[in-house]
Amino acid sequence: MRRFHEAWSLVEILVVLALLLILAIWLLPKYTGRGTEPSGQPRKTPENAALAVQCRNNLQQIRLSIRMSRPTGEEPLPASLQDLRLPAEMLYCPVSKQPYWYDPQTGRVQCPTPSHEGF
Repeated sequence: MRRFHEAWSLVEILVVLALLLILAIWLLPKYTGRGTEPSGQPRKTPENAALAVQCRNNLQQIRLSIRMSRPTGEEPLPASLQDLRLPAEMLYCPVSKQPYWYDPQTGRVQCPTPSHEGF
């Protein structure tokens, strides 16, 4: 009569560990931001994508605050973003840590980060 072993052998465990290691080496750079895309650009990580969304939301809130500070549209534009009394962390890009550009003549607000120009 034949006996079946319920335990794994050392070789089986090592093979599984080797496969997991190869998979981790292949996938980890994509999620940690190390390395570059085939086009030469830095990898886009989920964290960078989330920060870009946060930047877009900040700009949207600032623009809305500017509109709300002028209920009839005849009041002058704020002289600076600090006049809006928003939280300090909303007044700069979370990616580049640089303050947003504001033109008090036109009321236009922009992000200084090159990849966020379209926001």
